[in-house]
Amino acid sequence: MVSVGYMSVEERMRAAVALEPVDRHPVFPILVTAAPRLRGITQAEAWRDHDAAREALLWCWREYGYDVVSKPNYYYPMLPGRFCGAPVRNLIPGRQLPEDALYQIDERVLFPREDYDRIAAMGWNAYWEESYEVMSGKSWEGLKGMQELSNRFYVEDMGKCEEEGAPVFLGVAVDSVMMAFSLCRTLVEFTRDLHEVPDKVEAAMRASCDDLIENAVRVCRENGKMTAFIVLERGSGFYYPLEVFERFEWPFLQRYVDAFVSEGILPWLHFDTDWGINLPYLRELPRGKCVCDLDGMTDIFRAKEILGGHMCISGDVPAALLTLGSPEDVAAYCRRLIDEVGEGGGFMLTTGCECPVNVKPENLRAMVETGLGYRGGKKIPREAAPPCPEEAAVEFTRPSGEISQAFSQLLYDHVKESVQKALASGEEVMAVIEECRRGMEMVGERYSAGEYFLSELIMAGEIFKELLAELEPLMAVGREGPAVGPVVIGTPSGDIHDIGKNIVATLFKAAGFEVRDLGVDVAPTEFVREVAESGAPIVAMSALITPAFDSMREVVDSLRENGLREGRLVIIGGGPTTPEVRDYVGADAWTLDPKRGVEMCKEFLSG
Repeated sequence: MVSVGYMSVEERMRAAVALEPVDRHPVFPILVTAAPRLRGITQAEAWRDHDAAREALLWCWREYGYDVVSKPNYYYPMLPGRFCGAPVRNLIPGRQLPEDALYQIDERVLFPREDYDRIAAMGWNAYWEESYEVMSGKSWEGLKGMQELSNRFYVEDMGKCEEEGAPVFLGVAVDSVMMAFSLCRTLVEFTRDLHEVPDKVEAAMRASCDDLIENAVRVCRENGKMTAFIVLERGSGFYYPLEVFERFEWPFLQRYVDAFVSEGILPWLHFDTDWGINLPYLRELPRGKCVCDLDGMTDIFRAKEILGGHMCISGDVPAALLTLGSPEDVAAYCRRLIDEVGEGGGFMLTTGCECPVNVKPENLRAMVETGLGYRGGKKIPREAAPPCPEEAAVEFTRPSGEISQAFSQLLYDHVKESVQKALASGEEVMAVIEECRRGMEMVGERYSAGEYFLSELIMAGEIFKELLAELEPLMAVGREGPAVGPVVIGTPSGDIHDIGKNIVATLFKAAGFEVRDLGVDVAPTEFVREVAESGAPIVAMSALITPAFDSMREVVDSLRENGLREGRLVIIGGGPTTPEVRDYVGADAWTLDPKRGVEMCKEFLSG
C-alpha cells in the first residue's frame, strides 16, 4: 500500500471508491438488525421505540469502533422513498412474528400479469398511484404522508448520529428494475412471465426505469446523502442465463449507474447470490465510480481478478462465519481479504450482505479490529491450480418418449398436448407420470451440469406440479405406493422462505419419493410428529436466514430426544448454509445443489 497520511472517514471512503491510495481500507459491518440484540433489547422493542432503535445502532458504533453507520435507525426496513422498489409487506416482530424474531418480507403477487400493459402505458409512479389502494387496502394519501414523515425522521436521526461523530453511509435503497418486478410478481410467477410474455415484461420495465431513478434521486437530494444502495439479486447467474441478464437486468442497471453518477450519487451495487458469470460486464461501467458489494456467494477473489483496477470491491465476511466461527477464524479470513482483495487499493472490508442478527460479539470485534489494525503482510502468491484432467462427458438421463423429451426442453404447451394425447390413446396414467419424472430428472441434471439455471428448475417444478395435480386424481385408488419412500421436508421455525424448499420437494416427487412437505416456519415438534407418523428415513431442511441455524439444530436435538435420530439422514441446504453449519446443526449432509441433494438421499437409502 502506498504510504499516505491519516485520512478522515470521508476521505478514506472516497479514495477507496476512486481506486486511490488510502491510509487503511475502510472497515464497517452493514449492521442493522444485529444492533438491538448486541445492545440487549429485542427486535420488537426496536420497532416500537424509535429512539431505542437509533441508540442501539449508535451504541454499536461506539462499542466496536468501525468507520460508518449504515443507516441512522434500525426501524426503517428499507430506506424511505417514494416507491424506490416493490411495495412489499413486512412481517414485524411483536406483531405478526415473535418478539425477538427477524423481520421478513411476506412475498406475494402485488399485481396480475395483465397489468404489465397498464404499467407500460402509465409508468411505475402513475400505476401505483392508481393501484396501491386496491392492492393494499390502504389509503394512497396515507402512504404519501407516511413516506414524508419517514423521510423527515430519517434526516433528524441522521443529524443526531452525526452530532456524535458517526457518519451515516446510505442515502437511499432502490431495487433494480428486475428486482422490483420480481418482488411484485414473486420469483415463481415472474420467471413464468419471462418465459411466456417477455415482450410485455420488457415494455413495463422500460416504462418504469426512469421513475425508479427519479424517486431515488429525489430521496438523496432530500436527505443529503449521495449514495444509492442498488438492491440486486434476481438478475444474477444464480437465477438466470446470460441472455436473460442481458435483456432484463443489464441495460437498466447501466441506466441507473449513468443517471446516479451524473447526479453525483455513488452507485453501491449490492449483489446478493452468485454473480460470477456476470462480473465481466461491470468493466463496461465507468472506472472508479461504483462499488461492487458482494455477499459471500460470489467468489470475491475471482472478482478482484476481473475488476481490480476498475471498480472498488466491498465484502464479504460470511454470515455463517460470523455466527458460528471463532474470532481467530474471522481474523484469518479478514487478513486474507486485505492481502488479496485489498492489494493495490479499491477495497472495503464489510460483511457479506447485512451483518447476521445473531452475530457473535467477539466475532464482530475480531472483524473490525483486524480491519483497523492489519495493514497487509507480504503477499503470498496463490498456488496455481493443477491442470484439469479432461472432463468426462456428463451422462444425462435420456428421455425415452415424446413427453419426457418435451419436458426436458421446457416446452410446456407441447408437454400438455403430449400428455393429453397419451391418455386419449389409452396409456396408463402411471406411465405418463413416469415420463414426466424422467423429463424432470433431465432438467435437474442439466442444472447440476451448469447447462440450466435456477429459473429453469423453477419452471420445470411448476410444470411438474401442474401435471401431477391433473394426473394424480386419475390414478387407481389401489395403485402401488412410491418406489423410494417418504421424506419429511420443511423450512424450520423463524424462516418463512420457501422457494428453495419447494424446488427440492418437487425434485423429490420426480424421483419417486412420498413428500411430506410441512411448509415454512415449522416448529421442531412438527418435524418430530411427522417423522414418527410416517417413519420417514429422511429429514430435509432449507434456510435462508442465519437464525434458522439454531432452529435446525433444535429439530435434530428433538429427533434424538424422541429416539428418532438413529438410522435417519438429516440433510440441509439454503443460501447461508455451509459445511460448518451442517456440523453445528448435527446434520449428516449438506448441499446447495437440489439435484445432488436428492441423489444423496437415494444413495443413503441404497446403503
